[in-house]
Amino acid sequence: MELITNPKYHTMKNLLLLLVLIISTNLIAQQTEKELTRKEKREIKKQQEAELSAAMAKILTVSIDSQQWVLEADMLSNKTGRSVQVNSNLNFVAIDKDEAFIQLGSNSGLGANGVGGVSVRTNITKYEVTKNEKKGSYYIQIYANSALGSWYIQVNCNRDGKIASATIQGNTSKRVNYSGQIVPIGSSRVYKGTPII
Repeated sequence: MELITNPKYHTMKNLLLLLVLIISTNLIAQQTEKELTRKEKREIKKQQEAELSAAMAKILTVSIDSQQWVLEADMLSNKTGRSVQVNSNLNFVAIDKDEAFIQLGSNSGLGANGVGGVSVRTNITKYEVTKNEKKGSYYIQIYANSALGSWYIQVNCNRDGKIASATIQGNTSKRVNYSGQIVPIGSSRVYKGTPII
């Protein structure tokens, strides 16, 4: 009997062993999954969602406390309740330390800011956070000034930031409500237009 010393043979042998290992692992995983009942699968999914929500809550707390977050709005409404779906990349409130950047935009690209709307950069003069310890929700009040005047921003969000709203009021009685989610400034996917001043 002759020993096979061809290197291609050893490579093929190793690939075959690897393939057998992958298939057997996959079969064992499927068998284990089949053994779980629907109730057990729901419990596992529920636990994973709870762990993810807890992690998101910690990230949100750090973002709000460090004043580095963005409310990406997918809906805007006025004080009468009339609302419109919008692009969250162009409609947002961004807080970065002592600066607030407020933007309204549309996909048309026409407007004072180059993204179909208005952008205003403001300096924050007061930033107050109230946390509901029982529910984990936040209420944030922000006072800011710009060359266009004073701004008052009220923000409410749930414990992980997935449900958030902001009401913005300038020097007039008119208000705009932003609804969407809050994300850390580093994870935001917004596009800033050119501010008015």
